[in-house]
Amino acid sequence: MQHANRIEYRRLLIIDDNPAIHEDFRKILVPAEVPENASGIEEDEAAIFGDAPAVTSTGVSFEVDSASQGQEGLDLIRRALQEKRPYTMAFVDVRMPPGWDGIETTRQIWAVCPDLQIVICTAYSDYSWSEMQEQIKPRDRLLILKKPFDTVEVLQLANALTEKWRLQQEFKGLMNDLEARVQLRTQELESSMEEAVRSREKEQRSCESLRLEMEERGRLEQCFREQAALLDKTTDAIVVSDLEHRITYWNKGAEKIYGWTAEEVIGRRAFELLCREVAPFETAVASIVKHSEWTGEIQHVNHAGGTLLVEARWTLLKNSAGHPQGILAINTDITEKKKLEQQFLRAQRMDSIGTLAGGIAHDLNNALTPILMSIELLKMREKDPRGMNMLSTMDNSAKRGAGMVRQLLTFASGLEGKQLAVQVGPLIKEIEKIANETFLKTIEVRSEIPPDLWTVQGDPTQLHQVLLNLCVNARDAMPDGGTLKLSAWNLMIDQHYVGLNGDGEPGPYIVIQVKDTGTGMPPEVIERIFEPFFTTKELGKGTGLGLSTSLGIIKSHHGFLHVESVPGVGTKFLVYLPAQAATATVVPARTETEMPRGNGELVLVVDDEADVRQVVQQILEAFGYWVLLAGDGVEASSLYASRKEEIAAVITDMMMPLMDGPTTIQALKNLNPKVRIIAASGLSTSGNAAKAAREGARHFIPKPYTTATLLQTLHTALQA
Repeated sequence: MQHANRIEYRRLLIIDDNPAIHEDFRKILVPAEVPENASGIEEDEAAIFGDAPAVTSTGVSFEVDSASQGQEGLDLIRRALQEKRPYTMAFVDVRMPPGWDGIETTRQIWAVCPDLQIVICTAYSDYSWSEMQEQIKPRDRLLILKKPFDTVEVLQLANALTEKWRLQQEFKGLMNDLEARVQLRTQELESSMEEAVRSREKEQRSCESLRLEMEERGRLEQCFREQAALLDKTTDAIVVSDLEHRITYWNKGAEKIYGWTAEEVIGRRAFELLCREVAPFETAVASIVKHSEWTGEIQHVNHAGGTLLVEARWTLLKNSAGHPQGILAINTDITEKKKLEQQFLRAQRMDSIGTLAGGIAHDLNNALTPILMSIELLKMREKDPRGMNMLSTMDNSAKRGAGMVRQLLTFASGLEGKQLAVQVGPLIKEIEKIANETFLKTIEVRSEIPPDLWTVQGDPTQLHQVLLNLCVNARDAMPDGGTLKLSAWNLMIDQHYVGLNGDGEPGPYIVIQVKDTGTGMPPEVIERIFEPFFTTKELGKGTGLGLSTSLGIIKSHHGFLHVESVPGVGTKFLVYLPAQAATATVVPARTETEMPRGNGELVLVVDDEADVRQVVQQILEAFGYWVLLAGDGVEASSLYASRKEEIAAVITDMMMPLMDGPTTIQALKNLNPKVRIIAASGLSTSGNAAKAAREGARHFIPKPYTTATLLQTLHTALQA
């Protein structure tokens, strides 16, 4: 093979409306100097094919042509085909106004030259990768190159794709040549054998001819094996089978992907070896029979029994007479690629859930605030026990709704809790007491806690929520009764444990176990239990947020969670929390005190929700305050400017139209730097509280708040 031929199959086309891009590609692909020594690859080619090695150049060289629009590029490709000097690949820009874009250009090019390898170059695309795959088929010759591109990446793509094009052309030519030569030699052999029968005088000559023909066939088979060795360099699985689907060729790429050697699979039926389900295979074969080719995704199995997802390009092979004689399959393992796509989609779903949670939390908490405070107001006036029971039911339901909003925000946004030294033992005992008082009597609840249990640094309320969620799930898994065991112990995790399990960091941990004897879970359910909104409970009996929220809380405490379950036996959850080898100081529980009353102070309430303004006014007036109402920051600023000497404090929402809370706080501070301001928000995050504090509000109450919280915060602000 001469060097001129090497340059011929390395002919490239750049289609881009930016002349600078053409120059960049030329600097990368057309070197300024050409080395003098022959390359190792050319020497190998000379050894295999018997051609003289090139002596003029050893470096990889490319002949590069340029076009500024898709139509111009298509004309160049047509001219190259007419001149018998086709392009091997093209770099195509995705956006080339005012003509065709990269997608349409690719479609037009492949209609004329289907073998051309194409790389789409883009800094910004109007199409997603999946849309490109749907609009442009087949997809095995399409790649994406992001601008600005890397020199090494461009060279790798150019080398790999032009080499792939060359191998494909050589393979097609060799296969056609081999088939024609075998057919020709077979006909000659048959003619020789007939001649030997007809004439004894020609018997010796016919035998000699037969011997020569057999030697020629051997040489052809050797040539075929040498060419097959070239196909072994590709990472794709290349498999050839006959019309009965018996495998006749199996390259090294197939060995790497599937795990069987060629000796193990030659002669075996492809569908029996690779397919768990025959129906998809039969559908693909039917398409090949009808259209002579099939492209799609199909599930295969490997030698170890694992499932692979492959992108398949199957072609019907025909002999010189046009009759089918086999199937050529080129399979690419896309299992890991699909897993990455699923992880990306799951991350997108999680982001969407976070956005949704943040969007609805404010409105829900605004709706719950007047409900909770109105119930407390009605409780102060209600004397009938039956009415009090109804109000208590309403109060519990509203608080449950508020808890669900907090739970959703904890999962989606990772709300931070208070970081305190927590004794896990009393926490477990409290959960045990709640379970014994509220669970069915057929469920036995017991705990096992050592006296020397370490402490953990975290939010006791959030940890209480985690354990309660796990216990409620255990209760629901034991409808006919059973045993729920809560236990904890100290564990020192070393680097070896981390290496084996892939969780946590070396150091002291407390392990909390929640174990039940319930129905258990199959593996396919365990894989999904931490997904938000996934639940196996009946409609109306579960939100699907309990375990996902618990996992979020545990991770925020730098811990991790393991689950073991056997259907019909039970489930065991193990919560691992980083521990401190010290004893926490027990803080005595606060006793309830009477809610503070006002002494006729004037309070300005600013909120865009009329229901919130109304109920806050009624509560404050019932406890000895005078109230002014404003529906937004503009109205509040006007009222405060006219009566700032009378107004003792301001309660303002943080999210309002026209003028939001931070802007309102600034405006009030400009009127009176010493104004007492209490900020409130339906998004009860630490970020909102910090933002309010930066603007000058020293007090913050998250919605929905109770009467006690409102009055105590107001009393504290007035005493400051």
